[in-house]
Amino acid sequence: MKRTTLCLLLLSLLGFSSASQALSESEAEDLADLTAVFVFLKNNCGYEQLPNTQIKRAIVFFAQQNRWDLSNYNSFNMQAMGEDSYRDLSGIAVPKPTKCKSLARDSLSLLAYTN
Repeated sequence: MKRTTLCLLLLSLLGFSSASQALSESEAEDLADLTAVFVFLKNNCGYEQLPNTQIKRAIVFFAQQNRWDLSNYNSFNMQAMGEDSYRDLSGIAVPKPTKCKSLARDSLSLLAYTN
């Protein structure tokens, strides 16, 4: 009986720890923000030649470097979150050349790690 209780306790702890490591809402928002930055660069800053596959690899690399568990990635509406982030980014009242330069400087280096 004690052995069964101990096994159940261990299994519940393992289940709890894996659930607590799943992608959080905040982390999902960070990934959506990063995606929006790349989309903004492609659509508004002259970086239309960036391959989507390389951008996806950069976003996954970013998540891996932060040790984020992407197993529940599909449980978030990433498209809607990304669109919201893109709208927010587009609405920032900074001249477009300044915004593009800053975004490129701070994000394009991630692409170097995807080759």
